[in-house]
Amino acid sequence: MNIIIVTSPTGGHFYPAIEISKKIANFVNRIIFIVQKQKNQNFIEIIKKELKNLEKINIEYINTAKFIRQNPLSLIKSLLFFIISSAKIIYILLKFKPKLIFSTGGYTSFPVVVLTKILFPTTYILIHEQNCVLSLSNKFLSFIASKVFTGFDIKKKSKKFIFTGNPIRESFLKNLNRSDIYKKLGLKENFTLLIFGGSQGATSINNAFIKIIKKHPEKFKNTQILHITGFRDFEKLKKEYEEISIINAKVFPYYEDMQEIYTISDLIISRAGAMTITELIYFKKPAILIPLPTAAELHQNQNAELLKKYNCAIVIYQRNNWEEKFMKVLFELLERKELIEKLSKNYELIPHPPTTIEREIKNILYKQICKKKI
Repeated sequence: MNIIIVTSPTGGHFYPAIEISKKIANFVNRIIFIVQKQKNQNFIEIIKKELKNLEKINIEYINTAKFIRQNPLSLIKSLLFFIISSAKIIYILLKFKPKLIFSTGGYTSFPVVVLTKILFPTTYILIHEQNCVLSLSNKFLSFIASKVFTGFDIKKKSKKFIFTGNPIRESFLKNLNRSDIYKKLGLKENFTLLIFGGSQGATSINNAFIKIIKKHPEKFKNTQILHITGFRDFEKLKKEYEEISIINAKVFPYYEDMQEIYTISDLIISRAGAMTITELIYFKKPAILIPLPTAAELHQNQNAELLKKYNCAIVIYQRNNWEEKFMKVLFELLERKELIEKLSKNYELIPHPPTTIEREIKNILYKQICKKKI
C-alpha cells in the first residue's frame, strides 16, 4: 500500500509529518512525502536529514502559494499556483495511486488533498490540526476528510474529530543528563533562561529582550541565557550580546537537538505555536508566552490560553505597552523562583489524549490488509 504524507515548510507542520513517517514506514510499501519547494533550503535540508534513513520514502516538491487574507491579490496568486501545481500533483497521484493520505495542514496540503479526493474518491483522507483552533485550510478539508486528528481537545460534535495530541519527536523521548548538556554548551549548572520564537524566530521578541538586557544587565547576573534567534536575526543579535560583557549567553540561529535545550532550561520565553506548546507540556517547562499577533485565526492566542487556563504559563499579548509588562513579569519570576516552580507543577493537571495518530493510522492500515485477505 502506498500512502501520501503532505506538509508545509514550517517546523509546526513538517515535524509531525516526519515523526508519523518514521512510525508507519514499516507498515506500508512506500511513503510519498510532499512538501513546498523553498528558496531558503534550511528547512528542506532538515527534512532530508530526518528522513534519510527511511528506504521506503520519496520526497516530492511542489509549488503552491499562501493565501494572505489581508491581500486580495494573493487569492489570485494562490489560484494560479493551484493550477500550475496541479499537473505535478496529478502526475504523483497517478503514479503512486495512494490508498491513504495524511496531511498536517497549511497551504501546501490544500491542492494535494482536494485533487486526491477528485481522482481517488475512496482514498482515506486524514488531516491533522496541531493548534487549538482549525486553520482555514483544515476547516475546508474537514468536510472531505475521513478523520480529523487534533493536537488539543477541540470540542466538535462530529465523530470524525479525534483528540490524538501532537506527535513528539523521537529524539525527545531519550533520558538526558543535565550535566553533560551544560558541559557540551560550555555552561555552568545555574539557572538557565531560554528565549526562542519557534522554527523561524521572532524579531519582536528578540528586540524586546535585548533591549531589556541592555537596560538592566544587573538583573541577569545569576542567570545564563540560551537565545535561539532564527536565521534572519542571528548575526545582529550575536553582535549585540558581545557588547554586554557581564552576560553569560549562548546565541544560536537554530538548534536541532531541542531536547537538550528544553532539558536544562528553567524558564522559557517563546511564541505559542502548537509544537512549542506540546513540547512545553511534555517537558513541563514554565513559560512566558508572547503569541504571534498576526497568526491566522489568532491560533497562537488560543494555544497560549490553554497553558494559562492550567496556570502553567503567563501570557503577554503584543499590544499597548507590552514590552513594559513583559519586563515586569520576567523580573518578578527571576526574583521569585517559587512562582516558577508552581507553574511547572501545574502541568500535571493537563489531560492527555486517549489515542495517538500512529495508532489510528495503523488501525486503518490493518483493516485494509484484512479486507485484501478476504
